[in-house]
Amino acid sequence: VSSESGPLAGLRVISFGTFVVGNVCATMLSDLGAEVAKVESPRRPEALRSYFSLDHPNIHEPSGIRTTNMFASLTSGQRSVSLNMDVESGRALFRRLVAAVDVVVENFSPGQMDRWGCGFETLSRRRPGLVMASLTGYGQSGRRAKYRAYASNIANYLGLASSWAFDGTHFDFVGAHHAVSAILGAVESVRQGGPAVHIDLAQAETGAAVMAPLYLASMNGGAAWSQAPNAVPGSALSGVFCCLGEDAWVAVELEDAADVAAACALLEIEEPETGDADAGNEIRSALTAWCATFTPYQAVVRLQRAGLAAAVVENLEDLWRDPQLRSRGAYRDVFHPDVGSRELPASPDQVALGLPRTTRPGARLGADTTAILQAWLGFSEQDIDELEHSDACWHPPKQQHPTSPNSHDKIGIAR
Repeated sequence: VSSESGPLAGLRVISFGTFVVGNVCATMLSDLGAEVAKVESPRRPEALRSYFSLDHPNIHEPSGIRTTNMFASLTSGQRSVSLNMDVESGRALFRRLVAAVDVVVENFSPGQMDRWGCGFETLSRRRPGLVMASLTGYGQSGRRAKYRAYASNIANYLGLASSWAFDGTHFDFVGAHHAVSAILGAVESVRQGGPAVHIDLAQAETGAAVMAPLYLASMNGGAAWSQAPNAVPGSALSGVFCCLGEDAWVAVELEDAADVAAACALLEIEEPETGDADAGNEIRSALTAWCATFTPYQAVVRLQRAGLAAAVVENLEDLWRDPQLRSRGAYRDVFHPDVGSRELPASPDQVALGLPRTTRPGARLGADTTAILQAWLGFSEQDIDELEHSDACWHPPKQQHPTSPNSHDKIGIAR
């Protein structure tokens, strides 16, 4: 996707986003057509560049900076500009760049941007109408604001690890989607003449928003949510049932009394009487025995024809082979000069909106420093050499690909 396509074409974003939530937020904006410049430094490369995995080779860019498949995937479509925020010349250069952008994304600990002299008040004076999104675990203020946040401790704090019994999930993608929604709303508000907007997004709050069904009963005088495996709040019966085949399963939910009646008819068992305490166990036992006689797909077809909510539990290989996902273009081929050729999931937004798929991988560190400074600030190569001499910025030697792998994708100049 070039900077000239998509509903956000013409929008400029500069991002300090790191790990998952910050990178996914910035990449989603890029997927929608925004021109996104990711800030890194050889002194402080993105953490995902050195993410450890036993089955991942040790990969280095020509400059010596490490990179990984995860980094190349989660930063797909973003440009890379290298600024040294440890020195005032680098921070001053960042403030000049902000005057040329529409959105700033960062997910540092609260107060870090202010300590650099790059807080919202300072930046919004330089760029009236700026939208700045600050993504943290527990917000910019309050008694938990200084807590160090990571996905797993947010899940524990919210009670998700307990509620789901075996393995919880991380709220990084939930937080990123909330952040993008807030950014889009703020950008539209500014376009209609509103003031600059600072978005204070706490991942704990976005996680709580999607966990409401688990909280509602206990918040209204009911019992606390149990940690029964695969149970769905408010359903008459739910579970995951073993089918024919190796590690083959189907997920089923009976939402109400009508579903219970339909399930009993399908299973050829008597419909339970109202108030029968053992009814759930009887239906579960019958459904367990019934599912064991079919493959997951055979079971799902029969359950859905009966009007019941059912789906195959797919592993990663199943998802990659899924013909429906394939037909909708849910995967894309990406070539990275250091990682190699990879098939990666496509952006759900691009799939839903019918947009071209992003094929540009995460950039080599500093690969677009020169191009960004020239296009956004009008600097000459001599200007950039002087800035690099002052330690404000950095770019890899020219023989090491001074621009991203797809250097023919031009940096947008028009505002």
